[in-house]
Amino acid sequence: MMKQLLIIVIILLLFSFSVNCQENKAMNPAVIDVESGLKNLSRLKVSDLGKTIRYIPLETPDDGLIGRNPVVKVLKNYIVVEYGRLPSPDVCLLFSKKDGRFIAKIGHAGQDPTAYTNCFSWTDEKEEFLYFERKPNQLIKYDMKGNFCGKIEFSSSGLASYYLITDSKIIGYFDAFNMLNISSGQYSLGIFEKDGSLKDTVPSFFPYATPLTDDIFQINLMHGKSLYNSYGSWIRAGVFIFEYTPTRQVRQVNALHAARIWKNNENTRYKQDFVDTIYTVSGSKLIPSIVFNTGQYHWPVQERRSEKNNSERIFIADISENNSLIFFQCIKGMFLRGEGHVLYNGLYNKKTGKTKLSNNKEGIEDDLTHFMPFKPLGMSTSGEFVSLVEVWDVMEWLEKHPEAKDNKNLSFLKDLDEEMNPIVILIE
Repeated sequence: MMKQLLIIVIILLLFSFSVNCQENKAMNPAVIDVESGLKNLSRLKVSDLGKTIRYIPLETPDDGLIGRNPVVKVLKNYIVVEYGRLPSPDVCLLFSKKDGRFIAKIGHAGQDPTAYTNCFSWTDEKEEFLYFERKPNQLIKYDMKGNFCGKIEFSSSGLASYYLITDSKIIGYFDAFNMLNISSGQYSLGIFEKDGSLKDTVPSFFPYATPLTDDIFQINLMHGKSLYNSYGSWIRAGVFIFEYTPTRQVRQVNALHAARIWKNNENTRYKQDFVDTIYTVSGSKLIPSIVFNTGQYHWPVQERRSEKNNSERIFIADISENNSLIFFQCIKGMFLRGEGHVLYNGLYNKKTGKTKLSNNKEGIEDDLTHFMPFKPLGMSTSGEFVSLVEVWDVMEWLEKHPEAKDNKNLSFLKDLDEEMNPIVILIE
C-alpha cells in the first residue's frame, strides 16, 4: 500500500513540475533579438539552414508548362506550383517531390460549380486534398489526381486570407484587407468546424481599419519575382499597394494570402502584422511563445499606416519554422519610395538562442554545393527550406561560372534547356 501511495505521489509531483514548466515557458517566451542582429550583420550561409541540398528539375510536358512568376509549395510527397497565365485563367500543377515528375493539372478557374476563383491553394493535415477559394464563401477541394471532391461553405463569414486545415477543424486568418468581407464582427482568427460552421473566434489585437478611400492617388496590384528584393517572399501571391496624395502622409501595403498561421509539430502558431509576438493557439486562447525584440526599430501599431518617422522602423514580413530554426524576413523603411527600404533575412536557432541577420541583397551564400545564392521562399510541410530558380536565370549564371558544370553536386546543369520548367531547391 505504501509503495502504491509513493508511486501516486511521484506521478503527481512530475505532473505538477510539467505544468509549472509549461506555465514558466508561457510567461518567459523565447526572444529573437532583431535589434542586435541589425547592428551586427553577418552573411547567412546555406550551411546555417541545413546539412543537405537537393535540386529537383520539374518535368516539362506540353500540358504542364509553368508560366512566369509561379508560387511554389512543397508538401511531404508533392510539389504544388501555381501561376497566372494571361489570357488563360489561373493554373495549378502538381509534381512529384521525389523526382519532379508531372502528375496532374488540378482544377480550373471559372464560373461552373467545380471551378475556383483563383488557384492559390491550401492542403489538409494528411495532405490528401488541395483546397481553393470560390467567392463569396466557399472552399472547393480536389484530390492529388485532380478529381473534384466537394466543397465547404462558410455561412457566417466571407473567405479568409489564409487557412490552416487540420483533421478536426479549419482556422481562417482574416487580415485587414479581407475584413471587408466579414459581416459577423471584427476578429482575426475564425475557428470553424469541418462543415464550415463557425465554432469560435479570436479577436484582433487592434481595431481593423479598412483601406482609406479619401485622397487615393492609385491602387497597384503587383506580383512577380522583381518584388522579391524589396518585399521578400511575404508577397509571393501578390500585393496591393495603396498610394495617397502627399498631404495624407499615409500608405498601405496588403500582401495577399500572407501566411500568418502555421503548424510546428503539434503547435499552431499565429502572428498578427505589426505585433512583435508569435502566439501558440490553444482553443480560442493565445499563449505568447516567441517575441521579436525590435528595440529602437519598433514600429508602433497605432502608426502602422503612417509615412512619418518610419524610415528606420522594422516590419516583420515572412516567418517559417521547423524543429530547429525560425527563419524570417523583415523590412526596414517599408513605406519609403523607390528603393529606400531594405530587406533582411533573419535566422533564430532554437537550441542556441542566437539570432543572425543579413542583407537580402547579397543573398544566402551556397557553401555546400557552390551554386547560385539561395533565395528562400518559405518551408515545406516537412521543415525543408524551399526555393525555385528559373532555367534562364541559371543559364545566365552559368555564363559567368562555366566551371560549375564540372561540379558533381550540380549534375542537373548538363541537361539544361531554356524551354524547361523551373528547378526546385530543398535544404534540410
